Order: sequence, then structure tokens, then C-alpha cells
Amino acid sequence: MLRNVHGILNAVSWGIMMPIGVMMGRYLKVFDGLGETWFRLHKACQSLAFFIAIAGFVTGLYIGIHYGVHHAPHRCIGITLVCLASAQVFVAMFFRPKKTHKYRIFWEIFHYIVGYATIVLAIVNVLKGFDILNDHNGWKKKYLGIIISLAAIAVILEVITWVWVCKKKRTKNSQNHVTIGQQQT
Repeated sequence: MLRNVHGILNAVSWGIMMPIGVMMGRYLKVFDGLGETWFRLHKACQSLAFFIAIAGFVTGLYIGIHYGVHHAPHRCIGITLVCLASAQVFVAMFFRPKKTHKYRIFWEIFHYIVGYATIVLAIVNVLKGFDILNDHNGWKKKYLGIIISLAAIAVILEVITWVWVCKKKRTKNSQNHVTIGQQQT
């Protein structure tokens, strides 16, 4: 039963909620009417996913210590995930500079690289977990269906976002040209 609890907690948190949280941060912030709501949604989803992931991680440690179940690659990736996610939380809480700060770009690079690395490793580790379970119920296929669906949604949202941003820039540029033309006359 503990293996199932461990698997469910980690598949839901690392494997589904974290990618959804990334999508919220990536695609909702371009819409002007949302204000800071996109950030609060991103932060809430990622925080909840992190706490559920910690519970899944502790369950995995318990299984390893008390039942002697050891799958080295799965365990190493899990430890790496917890370290990366903890670094994200720590850096976001204590070292995130204001948007206007000259070093903000370095924080953003760190945030993106660690965030996307975490998502990739999480998906790999969830799939490894299904392999360890010798999944006879087809959960691996169902999970792959969810991940493929999320990836398809991300591609669609990426296109919508680029169209939205380009349209916004075009409108802003045309307004600037009209303003400049009016000032010259």
C-alpha cells in the first residue's frame, strides 16, 4: 500500500501539478487583465505540488529504510528533484530581486533552467516508478496520455501567447508612430 501512496503522491505532484504550475506562470502572465493573479496561481500550484512531493519523498525514504526497497536510479533522481525544488523555493523566497534590479536576468535564468530541468527529471522519474511497479493496470499509458495532453496544451498556449504578444507590440508600435507623427505636426 505504501508503494501506491508513494507513487500517487509523486505522480500527482511532480508529474502533473508541477507542469501545470509552470504553464500557469508561462502563459497567464501575458494577459494584462490578470495583474498579479497569474503569479499567485503559479505560486499556489507549485507550493502545493512541492508539499505533496515532500510527502511522497518521505514515503519513499520510509519504504527504502524499513522495507529495504532500493532502486538506485529512481532514488537518485528523486533526491535530485527534492534538492532542485528546494533550491527553487529557497532562492524564490530569499533571493528574488525586484523586476527592475540589474541582476534580475540571472535570477530568471536560474529559475527557468532549474524549473524546466525539474519538470523533465520528474517526468522521467515518474515513468521509472511505473516501470518499478511492473504496471499491469496501464497507469503508465494513462500518465503518458496526461503528459502528452499537457504538452499539446502548452504548444497551443505558446502559439496563442506569441500571437497575443506580437499583436500587443504591433498595436503599441502603431500608437507610438501616431503619437510621434502628432508631435511633429
